[in-house]
Amino acid sequence: MRIPEFCDIILFCKNLFEVIGMIRRTAALLLCLLLGMLCLLPAVGSADSDPKVIRVGWYETPFNYKDSVGRRTGYAYEYQRKIAAYTGWKYEYVEGTWSELLQMLKDGRIDLMSDVSWAEDRTEYMLFSSLPMGAELYYLYVTPGNNSVFITDYSSLNGKKVGVTRGSIQKGLFLQWETEHSIQAELIELDCLEEESLRKMKVGELDAFITLDTYGDPDLAIPLWKIGSSDFYFAVRKDRPDLLAELDAALNRIQEENKYYSEQLNAKYLHDSGTNRYLTEEEKAWLEAHGPIRVGYQNNYLAFCAADPKTGELTGALKDYLASASAALENASPVFEAVCYPTAAAAMEALKNGKIDCMFPANLTDYDGEIAGVVLTSPLMRTEMDAVVREEDKQTFLRSNQVRVGVNRGNPNYEFFLMDHFPDWTPVYYSSTPECLDAVAARNADCIIISNYRFSDIARQCSRLNLTTVYTGVEMDYCLAVKEGNTLLYSILSRIIRQMPESTVNAALNYYSAVPETFGFFEYLAEHPVVLVLGVICIILLVVLLVFIRRVHTLKKPAE
Repeated sequence: MRIPEFCDIILFCKNLFEVIGMIRRTAALLLCLLLGMLCLLPAVGSADSDPKVIRVGWYETPFNYKDSVGRRTGYAYEYQRKIAAYTGWKYEYVEGTWSELLQMLKDGRIDLMSDVSWAEDRTEYMLFSSLPMGAELYYLYVTPGNNSVFITDYSSLNGKKVGVTRGSIQKGLFLQWETEHSIQAELIELDCLEEESLRKMKVGELDAFITLDTYGDPDLAIPLWKIGSSDFYFAVRKDRPDLLAELDAALNRIQEENKYYSEQLNAKYLHDSGTNRYLTEEEKAWLEAHGPIRVGYQNNYLAFCAADPKTGELTGALKDYLASASAALENASPVFEAVCYPTAAAAMEALKNGKIDCMFPANLTDYDGEIAGVVLTSPLMRTEMDAVVREEDKQTFLRSNQVRVGVNRGNPNYEFFLMDHFPDWTPVYYSSTPECLDAVAARNADCIIISNYRFSDIARQCSRLNLTTVYTGVEMDYCLAVKEGNTLLYSILSRIIRQMPESTVNAALNYYSAVPETFGFFEYLAEHPVVLVLGVICIILLVVLLVFIRRVHTLKKPAE
């Protein structure tokens, strides 16, 4: 190779290495830049994920309050926490009266407020959510000892001082109601807390006050007339359409998740309406003229109801329920008279014939009720329904296509329950629950359906027959049935039922379902034949021993 050519090669290699070095340095520089950007990303991401702090109004009502240990709760509070689950918002609670907070919202000093009714003039100062939080009723309240405003005479309100929260929708509703009833009262707008407004009636500064039907302190106020109703919304400060967009998106997601969410909150926080604790004058007159409310019930149906075998009096959860129901109202004390019937069908027939005023337990569809000529109240009690099956069939029972179910004659509740939930099952009728259980054990039926509260009543027989229970996944409501047309009784019972705490009812059911089953000596022997055999053997041995002792005594006795 010539020297010039060799030098060219050397020069080429040198240039090549310089290029490669340049590429490496460039790549290294780009890598450093990339790593630097990656290092910055977490900081940027952290800034973006910081929650928005929302200043929200807090006013003491059933919408916002603190429980006995100081924890925040209430209709609006729970709703707002649900919204935060979809928006990531963090709340800063600003306390004040409703009027003060509404003004703060108008001034932009808070971002969000609950329980605001829509009004045209308010749209100038605030933004309303696209979906309402719910609906509420407003009543005119007076003091319990009031002797100047009478429910039977609207004109008795003329010239009286009627208080209303400043800036609330109640003012417009009352003015409209006042015009409709030709009343001229002195309307006084107040800025204080609701409790203070109600106390003003007690000291004579007000004759009446208008507020929600959820107010419930009978020592301070009782409801007299319903003034009106309104949907209520979340309201956002006027200059934050971005918050409104997030709020509306969250409300739509909540409704998609559970379209009954508002109704459930209403039942949880507002169902104990103060107005439901008072009978109307017409209802009171009916109750006074009618006397005791006769309640027919099915016998031998513990833990729900039964006649005590010793006294013949009602026992079971229904007994406790009626005792509490007698004290559930503020302006009346209804008396209940329990009447026992052997079956639910017999009690229903007595209701149709006018021998009783209502019957328990009833579980009918609206159609079945119409055919029977009765209407059903809201449920008094609710129970899980179990299937009693043979032990070896427990794993496969719910997958069976052909099921024969034992049913007591004279119990339409279970018949309708099967029609609603298990229409393909074939009913096989027997005269009693023990016969149904024997039929399952003998493979003449595949199961019987029973309330989980009633299992203790049949536990011994199930154990002896090697039977067990399987939860069907379905619940049954037990209601009172009232004859069609008895509208005042239905209204009275409905008011009472709304006052009864579910926890109290469940406690009674648990108590009576735990009462041990009693049985006599001969029933015990029938359940334990081994004990019977051993007892007979012992008696025979005792007789033989006595005969032997007498024989020995006779032999030892000297001859006369």
